[in-house]
Amino acid sequence: MFSNPPVSASTASRNPRRRQRTGSDDSVAIRQLPKRLKRSGLTAETFKSPINYSANGHLHDNEALPAVNGSLRDTRSQSPAGGENTSLAIRNRGGKRSERERKSNRSSGNVELTKNDTYAVSRLATTPLLLQEQGNAARWHGEFAPSLGYAIATTRTQALIWRYKPGPNATDSSKPIVVQFLHDADSPDDPLPLGVLVPSSPEPGLLIVMPASGKVTYWENLSSAASVDRGRQQQQAVQGRVTALASGEYITRITEAEPQGFLITINSGKIVHLTIADPQGKAKISTQLLHSSVPETGGIFGSLRNVFGGGSWLRDVAAVKVNKCGPNARRQCIIGTTKGMLQVWDLHWNGAHSLKYELDAKSQLLESIRETGTFPRDSDQQYFKVLDFAFLPPVVTGQEVTSSASSPATRLLFLTVISSPNTARYNLHVGNIIQGEIDIPIVHPIHCYRTPFDSRSSPTPHVLVPEPGQTAYVIIETSVVLVSLEEIEESPDSQLQTEARRVPDPFQDVVDFHKGKGYTVVGCAGDVPGKGDGGSACTLMVQGYGIIRVSVAPIAEGMTSADRTAITAVTRLEQAVFYGSQQSLLDLSGRSEIQYATEEVRDAALRISRSITSSSSSHLSTADPSMDQHLQKRAAALADLIKHLRKHYPPLDHVTRWKLLWEAEKMAAARAIWQVYNDHFSHRHEFEGEKILLYELIECISQEHKLENRLERHETDHVRHWFIKDVWRLEFIVPWAYKALDTLYRESVEDDQPMTSAYHGRLISQAYDLQLSSLETAYSFRQSNASLYGFDESAMVEGLLARDHKDLGDLPEPWTAGDWICLAVGQLSEYFQRFAGDSVSNSSDEEGDCPPPEILLMIAEKNARLVDIICKTHTERWQLFQARHIPATRKQGEELEQKFAEQRKSFLKGLAEMGQFSAAVELGEKYKDMDALADVLESEILVAQEMLSDLVKSSERSEGLRDKVALCEGYVKEYFDKYGAAWANAFFVRFVASDRISSLLAFGRKQRHHLTTFLRNHPECTNFSWINEISAEGDYASAAKCLRTATKQADTLWAKKIQMSISKLASLAVDSGKQKKDDKAEPFLRTVDGKLEVLASQEQLYDYLLPTLRRALNDTTARVDVVMEQHGRRYVKGKPALRKAMKLHVARLVEEKVLDTDDLIDTISLMDEDSLDPGCAFTIRRFLTALQLVLFEAMDTGEIARKDLQERIVWRRCIIQDDWPKINRTEAKDEAQVKKETRATALFKTLTEGFKSGIVVPIRIIPPPMILTLGAGFWRDNPPREPSTLLGAGTTVESLRISSRYKDAPDSALSLIARDLETEDKALQRCIEKGRLEEWWKGIVDAARSSARNEADRVGEEESQRSAAEEGFREKMRRDDRAAWVVNGVDRIAGPADAGPDEVSKEGRDMDEEGDVRMEM
Repeated sequence: MFSNPPVSASTASRNPRRRQRTGSDDSVAIRQLPKRLKRSGLTAETFKSPINYSANGHLHDNEALPAVNGSLRDTRSQSPAGGENTSLAIRNRGGKRSERERKSNRSSGNVELTKNDTYAVSRLATTPLLLQEQGNAARWHGEFAPSLGYAIATTRTQALIWRYKPGPNATDSSKPIVVQFLHDADSPDDPLPLGVLVPSSPEPGLLIVMPASGKVTYWENLSSAASVDRGRQQQQAVQGRVTALASGEYITRITEAEPQGFLITINSGKIVHLTIADPQGKAKISTQLLHSSVPETGGIFGSLRNVFGGGSWLRDVAAVKVNKCGPNARRQCIIGTTKGMLQVWDLHWNGAHSLKYELDAKSQLLESIRETGTFPRDSDQQYFKVLDFAFLPPVVTGQEVTSSASSPATRLLFLTVISSPNTARYNLHVGNIIQGEIDIPIVHPIHCYRTPFDSRSSPTPHVLVPEPGQTAYVIIETSVVLVSLEEIEESPDSQLQTEARRVPDPFQDVVDFHKGKGYTVVGCAGDVPGKGDGGSACTLMVQGYGIIRVSVAPIAEGMTSADRTAITAVTRLEQAVFYGSQQSLLDLSGRSEIQYATEEVRDAALRISRSITSSSSSHLSTADPSMDQHLQKRAAALADLIKHLRKHYPPLDHVTRWKLLWEAEKMAAARAIWQVYNDHFSHRHEFEGEKILLYELIECISQEHKLENRLERHETDHVRHWFIKDVWRLEFIVPWAYKALDTLYRESVEDDQPMTSAYHGRLISQAYDLQLSSLETAYSFRQSNASLYGFDESAMVEGLLARDHKDLGDLPEPWTAGDWICLAVGQLSEYFQRFAGDSVSNSSDEEGDCPPPEILLMIAEKNARLVDIICKTHTERWQLFQARHIPATRKQGEELEQKFAEQRKSFLKGLAEMGQFSAAVELGEKYKDMDALADVLESEILVAQEMLSDLVKSSERSEGLRDKVALCEGYVKEYFDKYGAAWANAFFVRFVASDRISSLLAFGRKQRHHLTTFLRNHPECTNFSWINEISAEGDYASAAKCLRTATKQADTLWAKKIQMSISKLASLAVDSGKQKKDDKAEPFLRTVDGKLEVLASQEQLYDYLLPTLRRALNDTTARVDVVMEQHGRRYVKGKPALRKAMKLHVARLVEEKVLDTDDLIDTISLMDEDSLDPGCAFTIRRFLTALQLVLFEAMDTGEIARKDLQERIVWRRCIIQDDWPKINRTEAKDEAQVKKETRATALFKTLTEGFKSGIVVPIRIIPPPMILTLGAGFWRDNPPREPSTLLGAGTTVESLRISSRYKDAPDSALSLIARDLETEDKALQRCIEKGRLEEWWKGIVDAARSSARNEADRVGEEESQRSAAEEGFREKMRRDDRAAWVVNGVDRIAGPADAGPDEVSKEGRDMDEEGDVRMEM
């Protein structure tokens, strides 16, 4: 039998008088330390049991502390001279350590990554920045020394050493120490150097091993290792080499075998015992292979086998763990292979070792898996492997006797895997080794993690069982699996489960890192629990992030291990919601192995949502300096909840998603209410003694609807308390806003101290703010976040679902449509209407208390928004009722709809009465309430007309009223196009009901189709509908039918026109084959046509003014004032003579008297351009109409000078209607804008209309077949007047005298007229000079001609069919009126005799096809 290697003298037998080694100057403290330590030979170990058990590298008692990789470290070996080096000074410092550590933990700056009732994960603030760099491509290897509080990270060339746990001294720093290696790697592909911190005092030593070369470097303290002096660093280092390395071998790990030894594991399976001191305690590197004590075999082969390790040479070593097994620094070493082979060794610090026994645990491990029922069926294709093991604390009973001779069972926890290419089954086995036999009594299958790992590319999995040994931490790649090892308390059921080896694991979970971000676990170790800390923890070094600590909380008092069950869906969702968006390391999305039932996820989601809105979650703070930020955080948590649910879980049912959305709405609404309250509170100093409504409101809410303050916890601010605890009951705030307001006012009256109207108004305003901020925010949030919650946003309008939406039928009642809310919002609006009415009544009383107008105006504007909310809440309510499957409920919904239709009409009319007409119209349009719109518009028109009749002399007020009437009539016209028959029925029925038949027919000319449809659908209107059939439809058959049933005849609205029209109708309405020909019809028609043209022009003017005239009473003066205020403000302002003349003309017009042609021309041309409807045909053609009348007058009188004067005046007025200097400023306009502005001018419209009708078209540019179609032959001698030719027209008395119109007028009157016309002339001069009108002129004419030509081309095809029939008429006119059509001997119809087609159309070449203006510069 081989003898053991020479045994070094023990520490106890070491010569105390040996000469101390001298070192560097910085080791003086170390040399002096032993002298002080001789004061006492007693240590804490004196009173300890001689046998100490360990669990995964932790002693069962607190005598030993865990090492880096699961082995044990004796605290007696933490000083260079053994246990004697415990000075009084050190003990005193150590006595205050726990207090300093508590202070350090409170201010450590650690970042909490996730936390639940069972475990927490946090990042330590002591990580060097270099390790936190995510993009750092360098490889790292890390180790921890938990007992020392240090960590070490090694690269290929250096090591970083720092304190990652608070030190015993306040001056301890976590700043890393950099140690450069003395030896470089032989190849870039070599494994990273391994480093271990060696316990020493006052600072640790450092051991560095190069895996490929086996070179070993040891420094007795870090100061020496980190010396910047290379020579000094090398001088103070102790160097050696692991000589057992063969070619291709390298070192894989270092296991501490304290006090002064380490076990080196080689990839081939060799185990080398390395010591760092000789028997005399002097630093020295020695290595020995572990040899088994077996007989030698003869021959050279036997010798060689023993040289290379003999029986101890094991392949595929899974783990090497060391445990203290007895006194005198003896250690127990267990070596395990991946195939389940175990060797148990006895070690001594001086290098002596012996193999106690060897056993095969594979069969027991596999059998234990089979008995659990989780063994895979296709076992032949599975691969079994032991990945790691750790020590467990022994089970100690009261009957055991502690003695040095006792040899209790060694308890181990094995991590095994049965893997296939696609999945893996991991298990934790509790094993007991007694006298060379192993038993596996308990198996913990890991159900929460089944991801296979690649042993070639992935780090080796580790299992850690830190004190107190209740939880196992399994580190696999980028995951940490937590498995509870706590035993179930004894009971009949638990005994049966134990016998069946199927004890259920009460708790398992996985902490995953995000994949694809480069996070790698480069080191891990069990943590040392603090004093009084019953939990356990492990520390991981994650490259690219830092050091994280995973800690499991102890079981709470009064609970058992059975109470700590698996992570629930609530906890899982809470982690994702409250921590998922706050850090980048942990992947909290969950794993596929952990599934929850849909009902559990649904209930968990609703529970978490409620915990957020009620702040009952432990993850939320209940005291935050900024309430707005506090509410924002809670709102963000709700958003994270739905995002996480939709991304990582199966779809939830729509009812659950609606409930979650409603909770989020409340949170958003609460934040809006807080902002309103904060604004009210910030202005409280402006109104001393006045209460804030929300403050009083929350006090008024009954205890059933809020959580009362806990005065014993000094909760005194009930407003903040409500926002923290009662947001989920926000639906009670809305109705109580009205109730609190009414209560405060009544109490003030009962106390004989009624509040002032201003104070009262401010409280009403606050009530509006509360209701508006909550409900408006809720509906807006619902609309904007519908898609986030999985709803179709297009099926929702402003937060309301369509009435036929499929989800409405089974939805619970939304909080925004509750009965209380629908009632309260309407009550508040009615309350303000009464308040406003009382204020108006008090305003007439000198002693009456009336609020400031600005308060009333402010509340009135808010009331418009509140009416919109009223409509929404009621609409949402009746739509919900109508969607129910119960007939009685649907009927109730229909009744609610009809009832609210009347209420809505009242609210909209109330808005208009309080000055919110625009809002009333807008809401009527929004909810398509035609009856309400008709009522509002009719009421506004009638009220304005009534007020105008009383304000004839007050032009300032009446101007606004006339504008109101015009605005209402504009809405009326717009609604015919927008809403069609629905609006026509609602609007026309009011004319019939009020017997305004004439107004109906007059208005119907503009809405012919709608009026005809309405009259035909209402038989009661046949007594006057024949008029519409004749005048509007020209349907004589229908008119005859109406006349046969009607007893009334036509009204005499305009007597002369009706007489002439009926006469003409009698002449032309000939029944085919039954009516005789009238010989006088043709002369009569020729006589009446000209007069009808003039009357038609006057009628057009009257029809256009009719909406304005209806605003005034049936009084000539009032109606004249209305027209003058509406259409005679700007242009005739500053022109008293023209204004007076226009007023006289308007007076005759409104009296339905025929105007003189000149008077009609002046009236049409003097009207304000901006007061007219720009899209109306009359507005577009009014100057063309005036020019037509000028021509008609000239044809009647034959006065060329009069025609010339009047024509120039009309052209001048047409031009100066627009601001040409402004149009000329084109530097900041694009082509489209310039085109738009020029086309909008009265000049362009007149020219275009003239070209269309042929009035101002030179005959030679029109092809002969189109002449009469465009009417060119009628006005061939009236080309457009250039601006410069218009100057001076009528600006002197002499120039006016040439017209017979002013022949008998006195000079004084003419001078006034000339002065006004001179004002027009100056305006024209300004347009020519500053607007460059002369340069614009030709381009505008060409553009108008082109526009007309394009229009002519469009109708040309239709007109070509009529040209043949008209040819005879054109020839007759050429023969009869040749002298009148030829100018200067040139026939302008046929063109010059020698002119070709190209020359005839030459003038049209200067414009493009679209008629764009090209100005000649």
